[in-house]
Amino acid sequence: MQHWDSLGLEGFLSVHPGIRIAELNDDSIALSGRYHLRAQLAGRQLVDKIYQLRVIIPRAYPEELPRVIDEGRYIPRSQEYHTYTDGSFCLGSEFRIKFILQNDHSLTAFFEKIIDRFLYAVTHRIEFGDFPFGELSHGEQGLVDDYGEMFGISGKLAVLRAFRALGRRKRESNKLPCPCDCGLRLGLCDYRFTLADFRKIARRRWFRQHLKESFKPLEKPKKKSRSTGSTGKKN
Repeated sequence: MQHWDSLGLEGFLSVHPGIRIAELNDDSIALSGRYHLRAQLAGRQLVDKIYQLRVIIPRAYPEELPRVIDEGRYIPRSQEYHTYTDGSFCLGSEFRIKFILQNDHSLTAFFEKIIDRFLYAVTHRIEFGDFPFGELSHGEQGLVDDYGEMFGISGKLAVLRAFRALGRRKRESNKLPCPCDCGLRLGLCDYRFTLADFRKIARRRWFRQHLKESFKPLEKPKKKSRSTGSTGKKN
């Protein structure tokens, strides 16, 4: 239990008596029970509700993120509500979550910064008709929008360039085109300092793998075929 106590498990359970340890093995720990959320965003409706949740936390956390399941079946299991057919939540992009938790990845921080925000947003949508924080697109476009906001850049090409740079050593990435679209190499632009902060979030291999698995390569513009003009001879 020493490993889990280092994540603040005992303190978390004492604050949330409705949650208990449901399963413990060498690879993960599962928490299950009634989770109470009372929250309100300025100018929005109050959400005061109890959820029946199951949270499976891998031992490799925070390298691997927890899986959260709505056992009470309150949230519709559809893409519209960011919930998969098995009841697990799409809490957001993995990179965004790791970024949020980079300075504190305790269980309390994971619940307060990730799960609470998700539950408040989806419950607000169910009960009052809208998402209080706005809504990203699904799939690849959602990632492009999310990462573009994080990196301070715009468009798929810029995001792909940022991930390519983060997936390489600094000396190599400095030779690549800068994602900020300044027209310079990354090593000649101050944007390299902005990008350097994100290297702390994950290893280079993760950036390369995420780029490969989550984005389709940009299609190269097709070359225009040369028009063959009329070859007829004048009489």
